[in-house]
Amino acid sequence: MNCSLNKLLVAIALALLAFIVVTETRQSTAPPPSPTAAPLVPRLRPATVTRVELTRTNLAVNAEFNAGRWHLTHPVAYPANSLLLKTLLDVCAQLRPQLVVPAGQVKSPADFGLDPPHATLRFHQGEAPVELRIGARTPVNDQLYVQVIGAPHVAVTDANLLKFLPQTADDWRDRQLFSLAGVKFDRLRVRTGPRDVLFQRKVTNQLWRIAQPAPEKRGNTPLIEQLLVDLQQWPVQRFVTDDPKADLDPFGLQTPEAELVFSSGTNDTLIVQFGRSPTNQPELVYARNLATTNIMLVAAEPLAYMRAPIWNYSEHRLLDAFAPDAFNAIEVRGREPFTLRRQTNSATNIVWVADDSLRTPIDAQLMQSFLLNLETLAARELEKEIVTDYAAYGLATPARSLTLLSRVTNAAEAPTNRLVARLDFGAVTNLPPDRLYARRHDEGSVYVVARGDVDPGLPWALWQMQDRTVWSFATNQVAAVTVEFDGRTRRLARAGDGRWSEAGQPVDDVRNSALEETLFRLGRLRAERWVHLGADRLPLYGISETRHRVSIELGGNPARTNVVMLGFIPQGRHPWAAVTDPRTRQPLIFEFPRPLFMDYIVPYLSPSM
Repeated sequence: MNCSLNKLLVAIALALLAFIVVTETRQSTAPPPSPTAAPLVPRLRPATVTRVELTRTNLAVNAEFNAGRWHLTHPVAYPANSLLLKTLLDVCAQLRPQLVVPAGQVKSPADFGLDPPHATLRFHQGEAPVELRIGARTPVNDQLYVQVIGAPHVAVTDANLLKFLPQTADDWRDRQLFSLAGVKFDRLRVRTGPRDVLFQRKVTNQLWRIAQPAPEKRGNTPLIEQLLVDLQQWPVQRFVTDDPKADLDPFGLQTPEAELVFSSGTNDTLIVQFGRSPTNQPELVYARNLATTNIMLVAAEPLAYMRAPIWNYSEHRLLDAFAPDAFNAIEVRGREPFTLRRQTNSATNIVWVADDSLRTPIDAQLMQSFLLNLETLAARELEKEIVTDYAAYGLATPARSLTLLSRVTNAAEAPTNRLVARLDFGAVTNLPPDRLYARRHDEGSVYVVARGDVDPGLPWALWQMQDRTVWSFATNQVAAVTVEFDGRTRRLARAGDGRWSEAGQPVDDVRNSALEETLFRLGRLRAERWVHLGADRLPLYGISETRHRVSIELGGNPARTNVVMLGFIPQGRHPWAAVTDPRTRQPLIFEFPRPLFMDYIVPYLSPSM
């Protein structure tokens, strides 16, 4: 029984094989379809297309290109998704047939789903329209039958083309809730419930102000500009109705709960309104752009930005951004009153000096840091917006103040100083130790700032700003060097020919070169950092007259001696040192360059050598 069944199955298999061979042999007599490298729609030029029409069995969508962007004209007039339409045009222009069915083998277009077509794309580009008909999928399902009107053959192309065709009339709509492209505005009103905030951009400097609620405040311009960018990326989740006569009350839009109004002067140029959330969908909210009047659903989360505290949108920096030439004098009133003045030595060389009897030069790097700290000094919080009595904040008679002045020359008058800005800082005890009160000269508000941003962030004594060049002399000016380390003394003398001697004996050539290099570097001694002015802290840094001391005797008329006292050497840091400040004649403590001390002072000048 099993043997007979096996023979029957073998016979059936052989018969099927013979049928397949005969069938394939007959079909092979016809020429096979051949692929081509030519474009499927050779006349299509995306850059010149001004209108696209899509027709499906139950859908017709038309879009036109005008004024630099695409707009839907049917079934509804509405801004179109320009990126989608541009992508569709590029895809169609780059389509290549994978196979071509010659006209002689096309018995009926209906066999390929082309009569009627599943979809038709018509492109208008200033001449006769280009029409692409889209038929059925091929049996393998990843390809598509298409035909260009005017061409007798049928092509087979990638079925991915279908991904770029709209399934509904909304698919080609612009999903931006609103766009500010082409909208002129210098005012933005944000109303959320009873709160009404008005942002106003100044024409002169393009900075934003918060005009409402009173009093007027400086706006955080970068933050407000970013808000405008973010709001334009607010996507529409669903289009609800395009009926301009729709009842607005069910959507909470009869009396909107929130509103964005863009204006140019007193003329409103764009209004977007927000209503209530749908039942059981608190994450969404109804919205209406009055430029299109339709009702949409959008995410409710961005409304939180509109409801943020006014302080969030206020400028926290105490000084507005200033140009390098906005002022040329800074008056500092703190531990030591002093004034800095800007001088121009050439077209590009700007230096600052103190307005004192010595015209003390100011360190360029310290000045740059000072200006940067001043420009970025920001309030941590707003203590009170309108203040009439500043005594409670220590600001009636400020403990410290910074005043920026600009020198103005009038043809009829002598040069005068114009006030650019002034910051006052109060000293009171009702704040945490790391906080200070501050105010601007042109505002009635009191702010809270971090003490660390003010001190040591800003200089309050001239020594903190003066040039860090401790002294400057040439090697050939040196007559002798005396080094005293812990009671041991060493004296080295230098002759006019540059030869060094110790205790009347000349040193060898190697040591002579090392001493020359050491004094060359000492002659350009520059503090790493100024630390303190005054003798009261010398013991704290291990500095004394008798411990470590280097005295450099300089020839000339008059002869003079430069003395530096050295103190403790913190682990891995610069040694502490002190010199006599030429301005105050007090000890000026600073950080001595560690490489100069370890690589030159110790090996070549130390008494232990």
